[in-house]
Amino acid sequence: MKRISALILAFALTFALSSCGSKEQGSTEDYYHLTFSMHTAADTPIGRQFQAMFDDIEAKTDGHVKISLFGSGTLASSTDVADMVSDGACDIGWLFTSFYYGQYPLTDVIAVPGQGAQSCVQGTKVLWDLWEQYPELRDEWSNYKVLVMFPNPVNYVYTNTEIDSLDDLNGLSIRSPSGGIAEVLGDLGCNVISMSPNDIYDGISKNNIQGYALEPTGVADYSLGEVTKSVLDVEMFQAPFVTIMNKDTWNSLPPEYQAVFEEWSGLDASLKFAEMWDATAEGNMQDLLDSGCVMADIPEEDHERFQQVADAYASSWAEQYSTDSFDAYEYYESCQAAYDRYAE
Repeated sequence: MKRISALILAFALTFALSSCGSKEQGSTEDYYHLTFSMHTAADTPIGRQFQAMFDDIEAKTDGHVKISLFGSGTLASSTDVADMVSDGACDIGWLFTSFYYGQYPLTDVIAVPGQGAQSCVQGTKVLWDLWEQYPELRDEWSNYKVLVMFPNPVNYVYTNTEIDSLDDLNGLSIRSPSGGIAEVLGDLGCNVISMSPNDIYDGISKNNIQGYALEPTGVADYSLGEVTKSVLDVEMFQAPFVTIMNKDTWNSLPPEYQAVFEEWSGLDASLKFAEMWDATAEGNMQDLLDSGCVMADIPEEDHERFQQVADAYASSWAEQYSTDSFDAYEYYESCQAAYDRYAE
């Protein structure tokens, strides 16, 4: 983070020089230039929402806090953003926990498939309920200042062939994020492939993969509707995104500017992102279906089979993360109860 005092800034402008530093630590006469990294493109609905957030912060601090957005992983790759924010090489980052499988397991509880995920808004409320209730969840992020936290919209499985049942997935190579959905798809007979969303189009076009797990805005962002013929009518899962800020950066801001950031932190701020993402996903899914892609309405016994496989994974997840001092079974049940509580 660059901190530029008003006096030095005036001097720099006069002599066309660039200077860093300030006369007085924490003075609201100082200017703060922060960097923000996200792995998706800046010119996407989520990127534009972040830019609106940063514009509001700049306006409410009278231009004393400016945040530069770097999209498409140009500042920090999707798997490096956590370390770069921690080290201060990047001030703020948008972190997708599925890229860090096993590092934030209590946050990833909402990524356990088969919990009845219906929307980003629902999942956001679930996450923040758990955040308030469990210090163990907050401890996963103790090295950062957490600003907003919300999941993506509901993820489905899409294929380049028309399908009518779960059996039609058997043997298909399906791109999937790491974690529970990968294990569940594997148990359903899929050949699970790990690859970046940027590579899905090429993989489908060359038939190296025959399908992928993703949410509707990702399908639109990567133009995957052009190579997609079916959507499996099963609400598979959703996965969390957490916007983190370097602790030293946060502590260096004067209280007046911290208060502005607090307006863009917590549940209410997270719901602004969630509502936008849900509306975008709904429109993207409708556009996909209007283009000729078919929603595959599988038999009821297939829904039951999926749920049985998902429940078996949930039990193994709880067993893996239970300790002498933490009951992951009870934690998972709290998550499931919250999903039921916020069902639409």
